[in-house]
Amino acid sequence: MSVDTAALAVEALVRVTGRPREECARREAELDRDLGVDSLSLLELVVILQTRLAISVPDEVTARIRTVADLQDAVAPPVAAASSSEPTPRTPS
Repeated sequence: MSVDTAALAVEALVRVTGRPREECARREAELDRDLGVDSLSLLELVVILQTRLAISVPDEVTARIRTVADLQDAVAPPVAAASSSEPTPRTPS
């Protein structure tokens, strides 16, 4: 199953900031300057995404998140790793 992490990140941004989806979907938008995300809101975003996607984003990665693209990119690798570690279904012989 493929997960659209970019869309989930935008959904979380809309929820936390209350801003329109169009603003939150701009990958180049700066979280603090353009969307009003402070450090506490950033942590809230990361926790929402970690819970929703059943992943863990390291603190050092969270500390480097500045833009919407950074947020989307931060959650994509853990999701890909979790997906690749899922056991493949076996077919009966």
